[in-house]
Amino acid sequence: MEARPQKEERMTSGEKRRLILCACAGFFLSPGAWLLQVMISETISAQGCYEISAPRARSLFTHFHALLYGVSAAAVLISIVCAALATHGLIFLERKQKRIKAARGNGNAQEQPSRNEEQVAHMRFIAACSALIGWGFFIGLVFTILAEVFVTSCNQWH
Repeated sequence: MEARPQKEERMTSGEKRRLILCACAGFFLSPGAWLLQVMISETISAQGCYEISAPRARSLFTHFHALLYGVSAAAVLISIVCAALATHGLIFLERKQKRIKAARGNGNAQEQPSRNEEQVAHMRFIAACSALIGWGFFIGLVFTILAEVFVTSCNQWH
C-alpha cells in the first residue's frame, strides 16, 4: 500500500501576527531600549556632572548611581525579553519548516519546494536577522553598562 501524502501545514493568521510581533521586538524594541538607556543616562550625567561649561567634581544628585543603574536594569530587562521573543520566533519557524518538509515526503531533491515552504524560509531569514539584531543590541547594552561601572561618574570621559 502506498502512503498517502499528508496535508501541508499552512501558517494561520494568528501565527503570522505573533511572528510579526517577535520580529518587531528584535528589530525595533531591543535597539530602542539601548538607545533610550544611552539617552537617559547621558542626560542624567550631563545634568548632574556639568555646569554651563565646567565639569563638577561630584554629582548634584544624591542617588546618582542608583538612578543610572535603575535605568540600565530596566533597559536590560526589556532588551533580553525582546531578544528572547525574536529567538522564539526563529525556533518556531525552524520547527514549522521541519514539519512542512516531513509532510512533503521523503525530501527528494528534485521536487520543487511549495509556495508555503518558500514563505516559511523567507520568514525564517527575517526571524534570524531579528534575533541577531536583538542579541547584538543586548550585548551593546551590557558594554554600555560596563562603561558606567568602570568610569567614574563625573569623569571627563563619561
